Amino acid sequence: MEKYEDNFESFLENFKNTVSKLGYKNSIQKDYILKILYFNDDHLSAEQIVAIAKTSYKVDMGIATVYRTVKFFEELNIVNSLDVGDGVKRYELNLSLHHDHMICTLCNKIIEFHDDVIEEQQKKVAKNSNFILKDHIMTIYGLCKDCQ
Repeated sequence: MEKYEDNFESFLENFKNTVSKLGYKNSIQKDYILKILYFNDDHLSAEQIVAIAKTSYKVDMGIATVYRTVKFFEELNIVNSLDVGDGVKRYELNLSLHHDHMICTLCNKIIEFHDDVIEEQQKKVAKNSNFILKDHIMTIYGLCKDCQ
């Protein structure tokens, strides 16, 4: 997905309308956290979000604000979190089609992938178990090509 500033403005406006309709207040910190996640292809930790806010946008925000905000975004299904196994949650916007992750256990590199065969197999497994599949998270742990 190409990320253009005008697309972000539209995304932000929709977010503000949704928040308002739900009876919540928006803040400049929420706007900047969304902007940072929108324009960054990496899976960012709360600490990285704080650092980017400070260095790229000259915005000072506390780590507690970031944690509260990304938790709020997760509840609204705007943000997904991912723990690579080191106890640090990383965040990404929930804008793209469903994808899964491969995580390198040495360097913590995160590689996104989508595989139609795996997706269909998961549906079959659920159906064969008389289980209604609503959502899933698949994470594969191993060594990336750089760490092999």
